[in-house]
Amino acid sequence: GSAIPIRMALPEFVAPMLATLVDQPFDSERHLFEVKWDGIRALCFVEGGDCRALSRNRQDLRRAYPELDALLRLPSGTLLDGELVVFEQDRPSFGRSLERVQAKNPLRIQALARAQPALYVVFDLLYLDGRSLCSAPLRERRARLQELVAAAGDPRLCFSDGVVGPGKAFFEQTRARSLEGLVAKELDGAYLPG
Repeated sequence: GSAIPIRMALPEFVAPMLATLVDQPFDSERHLFEVKWDGIRALCFVEGGDCRALSRNRQDLRRAYPELDALLRLPSGTLLDGELVVFEQDRPSFGRSLERVQAKNPLRIQALARAQPALYVVFDLLYLDGRSLCSAPLRERRARLQELVAAAGDPRLCFSDGVVGPGKAFFEQTRARSLEGLVAKELDGAYLPG
């Protein structure tokens, strides 16, 4: 006989891991520093030829963002954490992202998607092939995520790059570009929902 792998269903929801505020930027070889994207936090569940997108408070974001069709290129059983970002003059615009979420009329949604396209900037991979990666170290989850995004080859799906080490210098760069800030994540850390 041949073994058939058991494919697990994705959970209905995973509470996103939240950041805690620190007063000062710091340098660390044990941390990844990445841009804090000023958009709408979204968990995206790819399963059975479809995609669900939920905000932190479980609001359905799928209809407001037809760009998420890009995720249908990913393997079933994938759960991503990221930010839906609309840019205005080369900077993320929370106001524009919010405008996208609030649109209800299908024609308005399509018009906004054309005029103010969103990118799904992904920064973590929670499930792959229906298996949880939450207990794996961040460096491993991100390496797999980077491969997944590259394989999808869709410009609407972006990997949130970062730096290891010079957190202070990176913070100054984000400030100089008037970006919202930085997030520091432990490279060996697990994903802790909530």
